[in-house]
Amino acid sequence: MATNWSSCIASELDRVEGVMESVTSSAENPQLREMCQYVISNHGKRVRPAFCVLAYYMLGGKDPAQAIDIGAAVELIHNATLIHDDINDAGEMRRGAKALYKQYSLGKSIVAGDFMFALGFKLMGSASNDVIGFVIDAASAMGSGEFDQKKYEHNYAATEAEYVKIITGKTARLIECSAKCGAYLARPDDIATVEKVGNIACNIGCAFQIIDDLLDIIGIVENTGKKLGNDIVEGKPTLPTIYGMEDPEYGARIREIFADPETDYEQAYEAIELIKKTDSVERCRALAKTYADKALEELEEIEDSEYRQAMVDLIKFIISRDR
Repeated sequence: MATNWSSCIASELDRVEGVMESVTSSAENPQLREMCQYVISNHGKRVRPAFCVLAYYMLGGKDPAQAIDIGAAVELIHNATLIHDDINDAGEMRRGAKALYKQYSLGKSIVAGDFMFALGFKLMGSASNDVIGFVIDAASAMGSGEFDQKKYEHNYAATEAEYVKIITGKTARLIECSAKCGAYLARPDDIATVEKVGNIACNIGCAFQIIDDLLDIIGIVENTGKKLGNDIVEGKPTLPTIYGMEDPEYGARIREIFADPETDYEQAYEAIELIKKTDSVERCRALAKTYADKALEELEEIEDSEYRQAMVDLIKFIISRDR
């Protein structure tokens, strides 16, 4: 079943947790250490380290120690960006808990994010230049994606193409990087296959973000851990809203709500109900499936194994998830 995608790497993901716990415990300042622990204890599915480890095993890797370290490093970098994203977006909740800056303070949270970012790169100290290059490229793409998103906040001129560009930079490239790192550790001399695995992961990353954004419209708060309509209030140009704004009957009102920087949650809920009356949800699911199908098609070219099957199950989980 798709929900069991992680069973074959459960012990490795536990080791990822141990590495993250260990390196964040190295903070000399007690409150900085506490803040880092707060962030990593409130974790999601660890999709990025999972991609690193699965790609490593899928291409024949035998000793996962370095893949585990790199996966933990990428996850630390990811969590550092989430700390800064919450500050940048004035987000109040993250995975059902208070955003770090809400729990502590804005200034200290910026420092904690910087610290976790540095810890991630420190973990890669013994990695090859190629692996470090993959991570640097992904981190750069995340910054560019954030600026692309800012350009279209509360701007109803955003298109599907612009949205895809944003999520590729902000989300998919780091997932791609994780898989490429694992693949490279297993087959450093087979760059063509490393790139193929990266492309598979990039497509999965796009599907992941489309579903994530869709859950802001149709999700259940108890599952998602954040208020519905959060993206609309923040003016983020997500695909469900973009599609909704294109609707001939309801689009005008959705555009009006989205374009208003003073939009509150009551208005966001109105927009959500209107979006649900359009074909937006179905179109979002269809595009996510298109990206997933591309990934599955390329996966068929990789030798069959329990780890390739786990990757297939992970893709199915991502497009069917409710949290």
